[in-house]
Amino acid sequence: MMIAWTWLLALALLPAAQALPAPEQARFETGVRQVERLWTSEDGSPEELKAFCAKNFFSGSERDALFERFEDKLEQLDGHFQAMSDSLTREFDEDRLPAHPVDGAFAAFSPDAHLSDDLFKSKLAFIALLNFPQKTLEECLEEGASWPRRRWAEVRLAQRFRARVPAPVLQDLAKAGSEAHEYVNRYNIHMDRVLGTDGKPAFRPGLKLLSHWGLRDELRALYADPAAALERQKLLSLVMERIITQQIPQAVVDNPGALWDPAAGTVDGKPSAREPDTRYAEWLKVFRARRRLDAYYPGFATHMDRSFKLERELPEAEVERILTDVLKSGSGKKTAALIRERLGRDLQPFDIWYDGFKPRAAISEEELDRLAAGKYPDSEAFQRDLPTILGKLGFDTQTAAYLASMIAVDPARGSGHAQQPALRGGQAHLRTRVPKGGMNYKGFNIAMHELGHNVEQVFSLNRVDHSLLRGVPNSAVTEGFAFVFQERDLEILGIQKGDKAADADKTLDRFWSLREIAGAALVEMRAWRWLYAHPEATPAQLREAVVSISKEVWNEYYAPVFGVRDSPLLAVYSHMIDYALYLPNYPLGYVIAYQMQDYFRTHPLGTEMERLCALGSLTPREWMRRAVGADVSPGPILQAADAALRKAARADPSWPCRPGSCPPAASAPLRS
Repeated sequence: MMIAWTWLLALALLPAAQALPAPEQARFETGVRQVERLWTSEDGSPEELKAFCAKNFFSGSERDALFERFEDKLEQLDGHFQAMSDSLTREFDEDRLPAHPVDGAFAAFSPDAHLSDDLFKSKLAFIALLNFPQKTLEECLEEGASWPRRRWAEVRLAQRFRARVPAPVLQDLAKAGSEAHEYVNRYNIHMDRVLGTDGKPAFRPGLKLLSHWGLRDELRALYADPAAALERQKLLSLVMERIITQQIPQAVVDNPGALWDPAAGTVDGKPSAREPDTRYAEWLKVFRARRRLDAYYPGFATHMDRSFKLERELPEAEVERILTDVLKSGSGKKTAALIRERLGRDLQPFDIWYDGFKPRAAISEEELDRLAAGKYPDSEAFQRDLPTILGKLGFDTQTAAYLASMIAVDPARGSGHAQQPALRGGQAHLRTRVPKGGMNYKGFNIAMHELGHNVEQVFSLNRVDHSLLRGVPNSAVTEGFAFVFQERDLEILGIQKGDKAADADKTLDRFWSLREIAGAALVEMRAWRWLYAHPEATPAQLREAVVSISKEVWNEYYAPVFGVRDSPLLAVYSHMIDYALYLPNYPLGYVIAYQMQDYFRTHPLGTEMERLCALGSLTPREWMRRAVGADVSPGPILQAADAALRKAARADPSWPCRPGSCPPAASAPLRS
């Protein structure tokens, strides 16, 4: 067990410490405090701790050599453990071989679960803590601008050992995450077996959609022909609601044989048992596994604290302020009025995913699928085309070839993701769904998003000067790069070139997407607060709470814009189940992406992205300052949205209030 020592000052007065210069004495005392905070009786007696500190404190060239040893050895450990994990999860993540029941068990096995524990038991972690002072987030923010690169790397080394989590706790966390991930990856709805109001299948043969990604993207694609697609969009929205509220029949999940009428609640014409709150049971397993970490992080006693202060290095209150600033912006109502005018109808809750600002909105999903499949009949075709794709994005021939050699393209079982290596020279993995007959547009669009992640991963691992600084500040930053790549998908398909005339619509598309995902992130944040207030909740209680929270967020920020109350749609995101508190990264990513895109208007992506990624894992504020000269802020995209709306108004003086298409008056009753 951890025990408090009372002899710290005496230890600091060791002859070895007294002989040190004053700055080194202070560093020694700091190191001793860091060590004794995590030292347990199993690690040794007070006398053994005293001897350990006297023996293992280093200065000058010996400390430099110590730093170099840690940097090299930790990269080797991390890199090889990551390679092992990739091998264990390959059949689970990639759609190459028939699935086997044992795949999930291998994916749940975490080969590095004992690494942190072993580093403490071997005393290596204590050597690092004794010699390299830790810094709080506040100190990083206040002092980091003046730190040299080596100092940043030392801080990241010490921060690695800020907590001592037992291996069984980490293994349980990996198991809960793997099981939730498997549940999400297999949550397919066979839409060609879903009945419309006429009692007939409403969607094209063979259409199988993963929740939530596929359902959402199909709904988006239907804006290419909004008049003909309204009923199908309503049906997709109803399917999402049934999943959120768990009124979906268990029999229709990943079942190509059952005919489902979502409105009537029947399967093959008969009543059918609903899914038994499995969605929320999986969420609870992840919550409880995360909660077990609380005891090992003094000062960061909840997953929210760790998620925001340690992982994002942005305080929770600051992130919430960014989200609410976006949701309170007057541009929301004005953009909704423009969408209402373009659609020629009252808005529905699913119009949070309105896609009509994109150039592709005028192209049918079938045509986009045809173009994508023709160009990429399999994942190997996308792999071969990587140098050309990267060249179109602005990378020179040599850099494009290098990046292509460092990225492996794989067919995904789930929606898709990017897997980063941890050892320099290792390949990043790009995974996206590739159905029989070729990559469809959804898979291609996801592939472009993941390619942005992969390029960042290759650069921020291989171009950074210290491996301890590999990566970017947090997931929001890498999402920003991914959005920059994803936005240029039609250009890569050969449909669209750069069109400055469409800049206003592009800005409104970004703003509307940001506004949608900001609400979903806020729902997840409030749901996690509820979980900590109700740690013994049942799946049914969590379901009721999440539905209630989603409606509360909707009624506060969306009902005044849409004229409709009590929609639960913001709770549809599957990330809430298997990626705990990941959703806030997306609105932050949109904010950062817009700042990056604004920067890339006058700086070439192909050269500047490499420079930005080589900055490594500084705090987000310091990284953004060095990258684009500004802090993380929604101000630029909100100002751009206002300007785009003014441009729309000048182009159409009657906008936004043509006869018959005005938004409802403020006093009008809201629809529920």
